Amino acid sequence: MKIKLGIIGPKDSLDKICKVAEEFTDKVRIYRFVYESKDETLSLIEACQKVVDVVLFSGHIPYYIAKYGNAIYKPTFYVPRVGTSILKVLFEIHKKDMNYSKISIDSIQEVALKEVAEEMDIKFDEFYVIPYEENIEYEELAGRHIKLWEEGKIKIAITGLTKTYEKIKAAGIPAFKLIPTTFLIREYLTKAIYAADAIKSREKQLSVQIVKIKNDNKYSHYQFMEMKNDFERFLIKYTKSVYGSIFPSGRDEYMIFSSRGIINSYKSDGFKNFLETSENKNIVFASGIGYGTTVYNAECNAKIALDFAMTSDGTCLYIVDEFGKIKGPIVDDSSYTLEYNLAETDKNIQQLAEEINISPAYVSKLMAVINRTNSYIFDANDLSTHLNISTRSARRILTALVNSGYAEVIAKESNAKTGRPRNKYRIDFKDKV
Repeated sequence: MKIKLGIIGPKDSLDKICKVAEEFTDKVRIYRFVYESKDETLSLIEACQKVVDVVLFSGHIPYYIAKYGNAIYKPTFYVPRVGTSILKVLFEIHKKDMNYSKISIDSIQEVALKEVAEEMDIKFDEFYVIPYEENIEYEELAGRHIKLWEEGKIKIAITGLTKTYEKIKAAGIPAFKLIPTTFLIREYLTKAIYAADAIKSREKQLSVQIVKIKNDNKYSHYQFMEMKNDFERFLIKYTKSVYGSIFPSGRDEYMIFSSRGIINSYKSDGFKNFLETSENKNIVFASGIGYGTTVYNAECNAKIALDFAMTSDGTCLYIVDEFGKIKGPIVDDSSYTLEYNLAETDKNIQQLAEEINISPAYVSKLMAVINRTNSYIFDANDLSTHLNISTRSARRILTALVNSGYAEVIAKESNAKTGRPRNKYRIDFKDKV
């Protein structure tokens, strides 16, 4: 089955990308999403992701609009304007025997221009790299180039935006369009295809889900049997929905076999109904999902996930993938979840763990909490809730962070009930991870 690749950008850029993509017609089916204005990006990415496996933007500007708009949920790439793109436009200027000793340029980083200039021994008298700012309009960007021209600071303007290029040209200023080269397009088409292939391969992985009833000892034998029969009917219905097979495993445990791709498509809107069933059936249960390339590997990961779910209060779910990355606790669609590695192999994190004197897993968890909450400030109660540990253990971790210089007490908050002050801490890993 061919990979469905969506490309988003202005028509001229998409025409060139599609021409290069003809080399990959045996692997890829192209879906074009052309915009007249970058303001259409959010609506286009929404429509695009509904039908494709992977997305390729024509450049970084629509990509960052989609990223900052939190609209990306599928593998996404963009063709950068670096290296050969810069060299190509400079060569075009040189062929026309035009003076490029003073230029203005946007859509690139200054370091990229300097690298090309150094590599090709190009000497600029003056150059101005105009950084792209979120939500900047075509007219405003063109205006910055035009202002530099009017002040006599540049002889040529180079831009990566089609509409900005048109406006600079209309002002009578020598202008050139920075476009991706065939080499760069081919490179990023290959990356997009590789990413989609990897995801399709992962979706074929096995999924083992273990469901274990927690509150079987709170009811009489017959009451439990009635609830269990009701619950089993629900599990059979759920198993059918994920095209799986279900097997009882003892008095209070069930094992469900499916595939990762089906579980991923189900979990986006199905886990809430699955988990809330306990409220309707009076059953409290723990569930662990494990992914793996073999049944044994997937089952081992499911058991690890189940162990975590059993230590949490109430009904919840954890997921462990083939690399030992764990996600949970999942309680409903809006519940607070963390994603981190069970066995952290990152050398920076390992070194940090040694300095703080806590496990690498806790460093990874802390980073996940910071990313999830977008905050660096916590007290012991906050941390105990986020990490699903006791307040005492949270205090121990915070003390270790303070002693190693990776946290500081920034405030004392009075507790209305006890009158005891509660420390507020700011965690700072100093860009170590």
